[in-house]
Amino acid sequence: MNSSPSLVILAGGLGSRYKGSKQIDVFGEQHAFLLEFALYDAWQAGFGSIVLILNKYVYAEMKSKLSHWVSRMELHFVLQDLTTEQQQLVDPNRNKPWGTAHALLCAQSYVKGPFVVMNADDYYGKSVMKRAASFFQDEHQDQGLMSYALSDTLSDFGGVSRGLCTCDSQGFLENILECHGIFKNDTALQSQEAIHLLESDRVSMNLWFFQVRIFDFLRGYFEDFFASNHSELSAECYLPSMVQSGIEQHELKVKVLSSQEKWVGLTFSADKNSVMQYLSELTEHNAYPKSFSL
Repeated sequence: MNSSPSLVILAGGLGSRYKGSKQIDVFGEQHAFLLEFALYDAWQAGFGSIVLILNKYVYAEMKSKLSHWVSRMELHFVLQDLTTEQQQLVDPNRNKPWGTAHALLCAQSYVKGPFVVMNADDYYGKSVMKRAASFFQDEHQDQGLMSYALSDTLSDFGGVSRGLCTCDSQGFLENILECHGIFKNDTALQSQEAIHLLESDRVSMNLWFFQVRIFDFLRGYFEDFFASNHSELSAECYLPSMVQSGIEQHELKVKVLSSQEKWVGLTFSADKNSVMQYLSELTEHNAYPKSFSL
């Protein structure tokens, strides 16, 4: 491994279903952002730097509240924004960000080696950063994706979107099928696509282990997307679509890892209580300190 890994956190979304800025909601005895639990795990796993991709509404508060982390790791706070030339082509009525693939592209200048990408509003489990560090020690070419059992990623308060993963016989990703409105009724799992779903199906929660060369493909992919969609008010460029395109063009190979840990996340405002409870349980069992401040 050429350098210690970095962690890129996607925190630029607007959280319309959550009815608030999920990125700056606080949790647990730590009174911490949800992403701070991942920061702690990354620090323990030997990560060297953190890159947070933010929107303008949370930038100041995020930078202020996370200032105590700079004594442990290098932190970069980056606005998710287009270049000046790109912005001139956009409809002035557009307010939406340009999606997770574009958010990652904004991190390119700050990432020099292998890195993890995660969402700010998901908690992926205590061990994932150590597993990422091990992955990068063993793997210098291929990308990675941490998958979860579909049944472990649902919300009790509404339908969710998940990327269903199909792998080849060697465990490499073949396809990600985005399914929307997934929920469990009394007898089965259902979605808007009306396809057969199993609780054991492996899904992507946007936890990627990338080599730095991913940016070579990502930049071209987004530039093509933007050229076709710059006048749209809501079109977004997503990481799973970028990865799928790379697989189909034989530019990317992605190993699918399976997490056995519990995932919790924030889709709806009512999800917060269960996230709070789980993080409190982890703290009680000494998985996390009661304060992240030194």
